[in-house]
Amino acid sequence: MKKYLLIFTFLFVFFVNLPAQAEDKFDLSNIGFHKKNDIAATLQIKQIFENYQKYCNTQNLSKFLNLHDTSYRSADGYDIESLKELAKESWKEYPDVKYTIKVVSTDVSLDNATVITKERLSGTTNTTVEFVQGNGYIDSESTAVYYLKRFSNEWKIVSDFVLNEKTSIRYGAARFVPMELDAPALVAPAQEYTAVLKMNVPRAYLALISIANEPITYPFQRSAEVFRSLKPSGIQERILRSNNNQKNENAVASVGIAKADIKNNDINVNIIGIAFLSSRVNVINQKTEKFIPVNKEIMTNTNTNTINKKGK
Repeated sequence: MKKYLLIFTFLFVFFVNLPAQAEDKFDLSNIGFHKKNDIAATLQIKQIFENYQKYCNTQNLSKFLNLHDTSYRSADGYDIESLKELAKESWKEYPDVKYTIKVVSTDVSLDNATVITKERLSGTTNTTVEFVQGNGYIDSESTAVYYLKRFSNEWKIVSDFVLNEKTSIRYGAARFVPMELDAPALVAPAQEYTAVLKMNVPRAYLALISIANEPITYPFQRSAEVFRSLKPSGIQERILRSNNNQKNENAVASVGIAKADIKNNDINVNIIGIAFLSSRVNVINQKTEKFIPVNKEIMTNTNTNTINKKGK
């Protein structure tokens, strides 16, 4: 042990007493991973996401796309061309959309970086629906992971993965009715899961509900809708089966808010509000049952230890 301590002491004294001019002989700024850059990587990445928000809000398509590398592919399978079309269609459908993105954490390792964000958007729809006058209102919140790569000294987004996302589009009276759709964020392919819709509908109104699931694809695929009346408890559940095509999907709920008009024993049902809710479900090609034996083993050991301690 003393031998190693002596060696360490010798090296320390040697480097401390190097002549000052010797420092000029060592320039690692352009060797290997010592890339010369006056701006720290974290600050460059922070600027990327500030620009991401700005270009979305100003609908600057070319600059928005330029934040991504041409090899970009999302976890949903979108490439740079799909991203371009999605941005164009979204800005056309929601012309006044306001977008915010907050960086929660940044992890940089040489030429790769992982960034976790919290995002929100809100705006007015350009499209109207039948039965209800006026435009709709969209509100969405999500948590996402972005993967970036440094090409020379320029960082680009190469992929992203949305961990969770909840979106609502509401028209008419549906804007003022509390409602929420919940579904698991992670399932295996062809696995059953439960989507739950909770609503607080005033007694003077009734609600018609349809719950289904739709794979996240481009172009979009709409599922068939079967409407049922909301249960008196205000909670509607449906067991869904995830797709087996390795596509992430959305649990979706279509809601109609209606008011019954009774005159001379005639009942007319007037739709006064419509809402569309979605909750993201990531379909991972990994059976969750594989993790259960490990969890059972841990729980068994924990319980055994607890019993032994109590026994003592």
